This record gives sequence, C-alpha cells and structure tokens, in this order.
Amino acid sequence: EAKELGIEMLVMDDGWFGERCDDRRALGDWTANEEKLGGTLGELIEKVNALGLKFGIWMEPEMISEDSELYRQHPDWALAIPGEKPVRARYQLVLDLSRAEVCDYLFDCLCRVLDQGNIEYLKWDVNRSITEVYSHAAVDQGRVLYDAMLGVYEVLERLCARYPDLLIEGCS
Repeated sequence: EAKELGIEMLVMDDGWFGERCDDRRALGDWTANEEKLGGTLGELIEKVNALGLKFGIWMEPEMISEDSELYRQHPDWALAIPGEKPVRARYQLVLDLSRAEVCDYLFDCLCRVLDQGNIEYLKWDVNRSITEVYSHAAVDQGRVLYDAMLGVYEVLERLCARYPDLLIEGCS
C-alpha cells in the first residue's frame, strides 16, 4: 500500500535492536533483535526492497542506556561526573565521543548494521542536551565537548567514505 501511495522508503524506527522493549534499556546494543524482526535484518531489508521500497534505519548511536550490555562492560564510556548521580534525559546517558576507542566502537557498530543489506538512509537521532561534561579519560576536561564534536565528525567522515551513497540525517 505504501508503494501505491507513492512512498519511496520505509524507515525502521526505534525498538529493532537488542533487548529494547522500552526507552529505559539497550541503547548501545546495536544488534538486530531477530525475534522481533521475524528474521535477520538483511532478510527484512530484502523483503522491503522486493516491494519496490528503499530501506532506512533509525539509530541514536551517541547515547547509552545504563541497562545495556555496553554500559555493563564500559560504564566509564558515559560522560558522568565522578561521585555524582548522573542526570538522565529520557533514561539515557551520553557516550564519551572524545575517546578514540568509543568512536571506533561506534563506527564498527554502525558498519555491522549498515553492512547487513541495502540500507540507503540513516536517521541519526541527536537530541539530548549534554548536561554533564566529564570524561573518565581526558587529561584536559575543558576540551571534552570540543573533542567529542571532533569525534562525531570523525565517525561521520569515516561513514561517508565507506558508504558514499548513504543519506545521513542528523535528526534533532
């Protein structure tokens, strides 16, 4: 029906990954939940493409849920002031993209998703205010936000080089 109405692309929104059953968990666990999708992400993309529609996907890769495998493995990857209770917005924290290892992890996650099929559009949801600026790895805390923005740019440059035809929307 969507194709008949002139719609060109189906964009799969939040909830397709990890144990994401509400907005309190799984940000950072960017692996398709095959039980929810009824198969692999690649199979879903093929079905959508076979209907004559392009496929796009939603992600919020710069965020992390405390109830996620990523946070359990790397709690220090979240921007948070030591000894203070973190400020959560929409039950999430911000990943420390001033750190090269976090940017590498993020790029690898994005590639693992994008390599699963003909994904032509990435809706990168960037809409949380950064209220706590402290990196567990930074020597100069005054550079954290600046270096985090450079980290975002670096991830985007790598994505554009690897996927030159991918349309990326920074949704905020």
